[in-house]
Amino acid sequence: MLGRADTQSPMNISRKLSGIGFRIDKDNLHVRAEQLRTRMATYPSLILSQAAIQPLFVWMFWGMASHELLILWLAIFYCIHGIELVIWAVFKEELNTVQECLNWHARFTLFALVAGAMWGAAAFIFFPSDPGMQGLLICVMLGLAAGAATMNPIHPPSLYSYLSGIMIPLMFRVEIEVSPYHWILLFMLVLFTVVIVIAGRELNKTFMRSLEQRFENFDLLQQLSAQKVEIEDAKMRLEIANLVLKNGSTKLETMVQERTAQLLHRTEEVEAIKETTILALSSLAETRDNETGNHIRRTQNYMRILGLRLRYHPRFKDFLTADNIELLYKLAPLHDIGKVGIPDRILLKPSKLTPEEFEVMKTHTTLGGNAIAAAEDRVNTKSFFLRIARQIAMGHHEKWDGSGYPFGQRGDDIPISARLMAVADVYDALLSRRVYKAGMGHAEAAAIIVEGRGKHFDPDVVEAFVAIQNEFIDIAEKYSDFVREGDSQKKAA
Repeated sequence: MLGRADTQSPMNISRKLSGIGFRIDKDNLHVRAEQLRTRMATYPSLILSQAAIQPLFVWMFWGMASHELLILWLAIFYCIHGIELVIWAVFKEELNTVQECLNWHARFTLFALVAGAMWGAAAFIFFPSDPGMQGLLICVMLGLAAGAATMNPIHPPSLYSYLSGIMIPLMFRVEIEVSPYHWILLFMLVLFTVVIVIAGRELNKTFMRSLEQRFENFDLLQQLSAQKVEIEDAKMRLEIANLVLKNGSTKLETMVQERTAQLLHRTEEVEAIKETTILALSSLAETRDNETGNHIRRTQNYMRILGLRLRYHPRFKDFLTADNIELLYKLAPLHDIGKVGIPDRILLKPSKLTPEEFEVMKTHTTLGGNAIAAAEDRVNTKSFFLRIARQIAMGHHEKWDGSGYPFGQRGDDIPISARLMAVADVYDALLSRRVYKAGMGHAEAAAIIVEGRGKHFDPDVVEAFVAIQNEFIDIAEKYSDFVREGDSQKKAA
């Protein structure tokens, strides 16, 4: 077992593994530590899922293999899992230095290789003679390999070790059969392995882009926080100057005016930086999703007029103050910021997404929300601004009846900001033309919004939309991306 005193062996192993793309040093420590912490958080669930599958495998091949070998294989696997869980429980907090990260890098890689080799040994030893059962065993192994690529792209050496441990013995065992059928099957296994490796690399790149973006956002928030401290310091000095002002000195009055002007300038500068940051981040998401700047302007204005319409409604008046409505207007562009973490092959696909691709696409809500939440945790302050941004990014695809995602919230459990964003985003999406669909007219889009009342949307928000739909038409026309041929877009009566 790799303990605290056993530092030389993990370090040597880690240095060798650095050659396959997982170098750890003081320059990239913060990124590598975050990768390993992410894997650490999911490690027990990965172990327990394996432990749940293994008895099913034994039961499946109970009648075709030696019972003693099956039980021995299962017992060895469970001993390995026990060792993994003990090491995880003892050393899970040790991810703060280069050496500690190197130790966990080596542990993760070694245990992945051992686990893969155990499955590979099962494929080799328990390979049945019946072609149908052979196919079943191969399907099980391919499922394990595919699951590793989708669930464990965070630490590539573990993925490659686990995949090698499974696929190499399996391919060698298929090759032993020496028949045309098995040669074809061997070729397909090789091709599948290549595809899985490529998929794992792409998922890792996506994770790394999201992680790097999170650190960049954190740096930006640190800069804003530093400026906030400067403003507070200037404000304190201003208050001191105001006490001296009571003496009626003209010179002090002039000083106060200058300091006040400086303070106002810095406050305006911070607000400008905040708005510029929002627009920059939203523009980043748009460039990856073929959106336009007008999409931002339209959704911002839809949010504002919905907020103004509902401002005095009993259910919304406590939240929809004038300041909060303006805040929603500024934060609306961040609703799809999580799309920066979606692979191009899914995000830019011109045809309908497969169910698996749609599941990946849906993660843009949690990617965006978690990035904002992580930034809020990093600055160690409870920011109302960031909280509303997180609610919009994470909740704008929730539905009133609970059928939305990512959490299946329903009714008033969905934040008001997300409920307003849902109507604004769906309406603009229905009117917008894309490579895979034509844009709708207002009447057709409005009918879909009304049909979603009480199912997709808050009934009172839909009622507000119906009351001000002419204003929606005005905004859509004012910030239109293109002119539809033959579409006069007449306002509703």
